Amino acid sequence: MIRTVCVSVVLLAAVPATAQTITDGSDATVGAEVAAATTALLGKGLKSPAEARYSRLRPGKAGAVCGEVDVTNRMGLHVGPRPFVADTGSGFAGILPDAAEIRHPSSMAQYQGFQRILALLAANCEG
Repeated sequence: MIRTVCVSVVLLAAVPATAQTITDGSDATVGAEVAAATTALLGKGLKSPAEARYSRLRPGKAGAVCGEVDVTNRMGLHVGPRPFVADTGSGFAGILPDAAEIRHPSSMAQYQGFQRILALLAANCEG
C-alpha cells in the first residue's frame, strides 16, 4: 500500500502543469466553469497549453465563447493575442488562422477546419 501511494505521488509530480492563464479576469464574464471548459478544449490543439494566455472571454451571439489567446512559438516566445472561438457543446475550438495558413493548408481536413473556425467566428464574435 505504501509503495502504491509513493508511486502515485511521483507520477503526479511528473505530469506537466496544464493550468492556463486568463490574464484580464474576463472569465467572470462567462463563468468559471465555462472558462475552464473553453480553455481545456482549445488547449487540446495547442503545443504548449500551459503557456497559453487567454483574455477578452465573452459569450458569442450563437452560443460559442469568443476571446483571444496568446500562444508560444517553437522558441517558447509569446506571439501576441489572436482571436479564437470555442463551441464546447460540439467539442470544437480554434484560433483564427492567418492568411498564409489559409492559402497553404497541409491537408483538406486542415482547410475544412479553418473554414469551420471562420464560420464560427463570423456567427459568434464579429460585430
